[in-house]
Amino acid sequence: MNVEGNTMKGRATMTLAFACSFSGILAGIMFCVAASGVMAAQNPTTDFEHEFAAGKLAAGRSHYFEAIEHFIKANELRNGKCSDCYVWMARMDMALGVLKPALTQTDKAIATAASAPELANAQLYRGVVLGRQRSFAQAETAFRAASAADRTCVECKFNLGFVLLKESKDAEGIAILKAVAPAFAGTVREHEIERFVNDPSLVQKNYAPEFSAKSRTGEDVNLNTLKGKVVLLDFWGAWCTPCRVSLSQLKDLASKVDPAKVAIVSVDEYDPKETWEHYVQANGMNWTQVYDGDRALHNAFNVDGFPRYFILGKSGIVLAEFKGWNQNGESTISNAINSALKASD
Repeated sequence: MNVEGNTMKGRATMTLAFACSFSGILAGIMFCVAASGVMAAQNPTTDFEHEFAAGKLAAGRSHYFEAIEHFIKANELRNGKCSDCYVWMARMDMALGVLKPALTQTDKAIATAASAPELANAQLYRGVVLGRQRSFAQAETAFRAASAADRTCVECKFNLGFVLLKESKDAEGIAILKAVAPAFAGTVREHEIERFVNDPSLVQKNYAPEFSAKSRTGEDVNLNTLKGKVVLLDFWGAWCTPCRVSLSQLKDLASKVDPAKVAIVSVDEYDPKETWEHYVQANGMNWTQVYDGDRALHNAFNVDGFPRYFILGKSGIVLAEFKGWNQNGESTISNAINSALKASD
């Protein structure tokens, strides 16, 4: 079997957020986008809204090139002065792994920003791109500019605190994270901040993003409940042909691992919940199953194709990632799990 991961072909509805965390984007861009309804084009303003909404919808479906086309058209309708369009094009470039064009787009976003929130957003994503390039000092400058442009932007401050820890400027970084923590009360970000404040050295490691989910049988699934085990995260969908083809090998792997030492967590994306329930039951998928209805895990782990696999060490560090399940999939993933079991993490 030689099956590559395939890109999801639609059906997404995601939650709108101002921006995504620098810590998550270091590993890969997370999309917090609104799958807005597309309006009929009747005048220039409506044409713009139509193209902009269509671009966000395509982004949420991982159709990055299509999204870019819509944002280009939307920007043309604003005479090349749409700061938010440039930001979204930068986000698409990051998703495609082309950081130099993404940085150029953020520079254009900064130049065309017409309000403090637009300027803050543009500087925020400039910092994100620079962070991805590991240009932390420049990223710090961008995040400071973002925070100064809009003092209500808690994401700007969070990312500033985070990059300061990356630069080993622990005292200032911790102070900023503590100050912004109340804004994230009751969210997984609150736990992320607590983790970094208690041990700033963790920022230097590739820790998995904080997440919180419920399994099909009602158990909590998060970094705390999984701590001490090697974890295979399997992002899949019944709509995904490679996912279905690889299921027999995944079932074989699940039957071989020691559940006291290894947790396999399959995360369904983009299926109706009834389809997921039926498929899991019909195919005897009796390991931990999670339905990611709000795309929280999808966003956190920057899932950009299916099936997608992450191997977490016993303390939550991301040790390996795999796209697709190729001919040697079970052997490759089994070897990675065995290596993680032996690692001190």
